[in-house]
Amino acid sequence: MSELDNYLKEKLLPKDMELDLLAWWKTNGIKYPTLQRIAKDILAIPVSTVASESAFSTSGRLVSPHRSRLHPKTLEALMCAQSWLLNEIQETEAYCRSVEFDYDVEEENTKESGTTSLDDFV
Repeated sequence: MSELDNYLKEKLLPKDMELDLLAWWKTNGIKYPTLQRIAKDILAIPVSTVASESAFSTSGRLVSPHRSRLHPKTLEALMCAQSWLLNEIQETEAYCRSVEFDYDVEEENTKESGTTSLDDFV
């Protein structure tokens, strides 16, 4: 019989009994070493206070008590628009940085070569 089979055949503890899982695995881990390692991995994961849906969702920032009556299609359109606008802003900022960098490089090259540009006369 496998370790898992032996564990599953073990008598269940009463539901009303207060149980310390870490202490139980420390005591019974000798009988089930592989399951004990699995339990250690799982029990070592910290509990999060943020619901997983809200951690990865932008809809929580769009839907407020005042906007809770939005039609699902309207909400979807708002979320898409938000995503598109944020992407547009990021692309514009990246373009502005590249133009700024190109201008700085051109200015340095002009200074080094000693040539003048039209901007020098304006």
